[in-house]
Amino acid sequence: MRIVASYPGSFIGNPELCLLGDETGKCREIKEGNSRGKVLAGVIIAVVVSLALLSAMIYALVVGRQQKKHSVDQTLLLERHSRTEDLPENLKIEDIIRATEGWSDKYIIGRGRHGTVYRTETSNSRNHWAVKKVNLSNTNFKLEIRTLGLIRHRNILRMAGYCIRDGYGFIVTEFMPGGTLFDVLHQSQPRLVLNWDTRYHIAFGIAHGLSYLHHDCVPQIIHRDIKSDNILLDSEFEPKIGDFGMAKSVYNQDQDSSSTRSEIVGTLGYIAPENAYSTRLTEKCDVYSYGVVLLEMLCRKLPVDPSFQDGLVIVSWTRKKLEENEECICFLDEEISLWSNDEQQKTLRLLELALQCTQSMADTRPSMRDVVASLIRLNEKHGK
Repeated sequence: MRIVASYPGSFIGNPELCLLGDETGKCREIKEGNSRGKVLAGVIIAVVVSLALLSAMIYALVVGRQQKKHSVDQTLLLERHSRTEDLPENLKIEDIIRATEGWSDKYIIGRGRHGTVYRTETSNSRNHWAVKKVNLSNTNFKLEIRTLGLIRHRNILRMAGYCIRDGYGFIVTEFMPGGTLFDVLHQSQPRLVLNWDTRYHIAFGIAHGLSYLHHDCVPQIIHRDIKSDNILLDSEFEPKIGDFGMAKSVYNQDQDSSSTRSEIVGTLGYIAPENAYSTRLTEKCDVYSYGVVLLEMLCRKLPVDPSFQDGLVIVSWTRKKLEENEECICFLDEEISLWSNDEQQKTLRLLELALQCTQSMADTRPSMRDVVASLIRLNEKHGK
C-alpha cells in the first residue's frame, strides 16, 4: 500500500488490477461477480450434501427392511422345520386326550405292531376321528406321515393331521364306521351277509387304491402289509387302505441301493414267497397279498386257518381243493351257493384272478393296473 501511495502512477496501464479503495466500475463488477460465485458454490455444496444425506437415509431404511424380512423368513423357516403338530382346525391334542379319558382301553378300536388306534369324538369339532398312537422309538413315524401327506385317493385312508408329544406320535385319520374287512369277514356277530355286489365293490376299491400307489404316485409307493385288517370300510362299504407303517417309496426300481431293499416284513399268510429268500423290493409283493385278500373274501377263511391241515395256508389250501373238487364252488363261502348262476360265474372268474395274483413267481403275477382292467371286464362281460 505504501508503494501505491508513493507512486500512484506506477500501476497505470493495468486495467484488470483492482486496488483497495478503488471503487471504479470495473472493480465493482469484479467484486460483485466474486460474491455471486461464492453464493452459487455454497448452494451447490448444500444440495450435494442434502442429496447424500437423503440417499444415506433411504439406503438405511431399505437395508433395515430387508434385514427384518430376512429375520422373519428365517424364523418362519425354523418354526416349520421344528413343527411337531399339524392338527385339523378346532382340534387339539388336549381335546383328544380328554375325549379318550387319558387313552382308556375302552376307546380302542384296533391294535397292531405299529400302534394302537382309538376312536374319539371331540366336543369342539363335533367329528368322529380315529387316532393312531405309536411309540416313536419303534416306528418310522415321520416317514409314515410324509407318505400319507402325499397321497390323495378315495380308496386310501385320509390323514387329517398329526402330533408328536412325550415320545409318542399321533396320526389323526377319518373314522371308518364300517370297521375293518377282517372284522366284517370273521368277527361280526351275527354273521354279516355279503352279496356279490358288495364283495366285488370291495375288491375293486382295494385294487384301485393299490394301482394308484404303484402306478400313479411319484415316487412309487409299496404298501408291504396289505391284509384284511388294514382295509377299512365306510358306511357304504367303500374300502380304504390304511396303516402305512411299513410302506416304502421306490425312487428307482433299477438301482441297487438301500432305498430298494428291505428286511422281511408283512403278516404271516399274506407274505409273498419271494420274501423268504430275497429282500429286493417289488410291488408284486402287494399283488400277492391282494390275491390272498380276494381268497379270504371268497372262502371266508383266515389266511392261516385252524381248519387247514398239513401247515397249509389259504393259497395252497385253495389250489389243493381245486385239484380235489370238480365242482369248486363247494369249498367257497356257503352264501355263494345261494347266488344266481351269473353271480357264481363271476365268482369263479374272480377266483381265477386271485390265483393269478398269488402265483409263486413274482414275474408271472399281473400288475395292479392289469387287475383293475380285469375286474372291469369281468363285471361288464357278465353284466350284459
